Amino acid sequence: MWTCQWPLSSARYTGRGLLFLCAGERSAQAQSPRAALEPRTGHWKGPFGIYTHDGKQVDSLSAEHRYRWKNSVQVGTQVDRSPDGRIVRKTARNYVTDEGRLICEVDEPGGPALTYRGQVSDGVITWHRTTDAGVVESFRERVVDTPTGPEYRIDGFGIYPSEDGTRSYLHFVGRYRAVHQDVSTGRE
Repeated sequence: MWTCQWPLSSARYTGRGLLFLCAGERSAQAQSPRAALEPRTGHWKGPFGIYTHDGKQVDSLSAEHRYRWKNSVQVGTQVDRSPDGRIVRKTARNYVTDEGRLICEVDEPGGPALTYRGQVSDGVITWHRTTDAGVVESFRERVVDTPTGPEYRIDGFGIYPSEDGTRSYLHFVGRYRAVHQDVSTGRE
């Protein structure tokens, strides 16, 4: 929780505006990377949309993700269904290195493994990867409580270079609902 001091005796004019003196006070303990992964454990389904910078939708998927723990690694399976009937199955491994770094490895059929590095802030994981070819991806993942149950949310962007030197700038949004087997817990 941030608190800012007011009245003007605790603000200073900088010549361009007022500078407020703010003191940060954490309302909760810092969350460990493993604890940040835990809310995703379970079975999730929902839409995933891909948009241009001006909001035009360029692709959509129906996504299904399952995550479970195998020792100290959260393993996942992801199934993406395109409107044209194409299905892509992926596997994922999320873990914390001995140095405390959060890592996500995604294996796609016919392609190289993708490796993302993660940061945790206030229960939100921000994943990022940059390649030598100029691909940049960054996205936030979190599970939030809603009036209709938990929702796994993904919001991000990507920069994708083409062979002709141009770049595509895309935003993506995922909203997945828990697949219920036990309504007392809200998730599998």
